[in-house]
Amino acid sequence: MIRGLLVVCFLLGGEVFCMYHTLNRVDLENRALLTDVAARIDDLERQVQGAQAKADIPQTARGSSTYVHWGMKTCPNVTATTTLYSGQAAGSHYTHSGSGEYICLPNDPVYGAYNQISSSTRSMMYGAEYETYDNAPALTNLLNHDVPCSVCLARGKTTVMIPGRTSCYSGWTKEYEGYLMGAHYQHQGNGYVCMARSPESLAGSYADMNGALFYFVEGRCGTLQCPPYIEGAEIACVVCSTTK
Repeated sequence: MIRGLLVVCFLLGGEVFCMYHTLNRVDLENRALLTDVAARIDDLERQVQGAQAKADIPQTARGSSTYVHWGMKTCPNVTATTTLYSGQAAGSHYTHSGSGEYICLPNDPVYGAYNQISSSTRSMMYGAEYETYDNAPALTNLLNHDVPCSVCLARGKTTVMIPGRTSCYSGWTKEYEGYLMGAHYQHQGNGYVCMARSPESLAGSYADMNGALFYFVEGRCGTLQCPPYIEGAEIACVVCSTTK
């Protein structure tokens, strides 16, 4: 049987690629071989183009993530972290049983079609206040003040909020730390957020209007393991980022 060597070379992405095939006379007469070679060339081209497209993406645009800086009008001064927008914290009214997480509404809303007829057949959104009474460990000067917030872009980073800590684990960078806060245990739940340790308030917002409310979160032993947790202690939190 006559055997030979077919060498197919082509230029792709500035590099030369070659494929080698041992052939016999039957192979040479088989069009399926040429089809297979063409398919392999197409596959290699897709791989090279995909790798080249990935290389063209700036490092700062890869794996970017966002988080909310609760209680602050701007984002932390951390490398490669920028403010997407500043706004006000909002959520469902503390007496309403309907669902609704805390949310950061922008200060420059743009409406679509709407009317100004109040209706009970709607989901309802309310601004949020600090509920930090005299027995709180901090922030008592902000009682009943409205809560600002800012949405932050961490370029080229992955972010996570860790409850129960004031520092990040090894290999992670602290974006900010603060207090874990949420709804009163007898009110409609809105989830938990990491409020900045030294938060701000919106100007002229000291009236007791209620709406969505933020309370400190305490540990309760029993089902919660103590130690390491402490009965009645307000739980801290930290937002961390990594480029890994």
